[in-house]
Amino acid sequence: MRTAAGGWTVAAVVGGLTACTSTVAGTASPGGPPDLEAALSVQLPGPRPVDPPPPPAQLCTTAPGTRPPRLDPALGDPVTSGHASEGMTLHAYAWATSAPMVAEAILDQAEMEAPDCASAPPSVAAGPGAGSTRSVDSWSGSGWNGVTIRTVVSGPDPAVAETRLVRAEEVVVLVVAAGDEPDLRRVDDFLAAVADRLG
Repeated sequence: MRTAAGGWTVAAVVGGLTACTSTVAGTASPGGPPDLEAALSVQLPGPRPVDPPPPPAQLCTTAPGTRPPRLDPALGDPVTSGHASEGMTLHAYAWATSAPMVAEAILDQAEMEAPDCASAPPSVAAGPGAGSTRSVDSWSGSGWNGVTIRTVVSGPDPAVAETRLVRAEEVVVLVVAAGDEPDLRRVDDFLAAVADRLG
């Protein structure tokens, strides 16, 4: 399977990322660059296609004085896809790096910095019973390896958000899913389908 490797740096993401290029300049592998547009064109049962926003500049907020993990600006413009259904959105961003070891280094850095995401819970609007928690864990499946950051908001307006950064071979994928009642198994299914298309 053609997969992705990725990692985090503390540099700010270059602004205005859009869905245009499938590979970063000079990132073609010996077998040719992976077709990220075709890989991300997965159609999930139920959700409708939507245009995703630009990728987030950072994975999370952190406690004051703690620098949050950021996407490596060298990744450049991603290939994107988006899906929306009642109660859930799923936005995906993919990059092809120059070599598997580059993607691996990006993910190694991300896995080192991501635990700082749990240094402070995300803020929520004050209200009776309102609260929020955030957890950070390693994740692997369908040939992908990386990190997942989950935020759970409880109270009158419950919500769940999950940011997952993974890599396989030279490909790096960021998936951001959120909603009031999201079925996060869709993230697993999406990544499995992308892996199959890259295989």
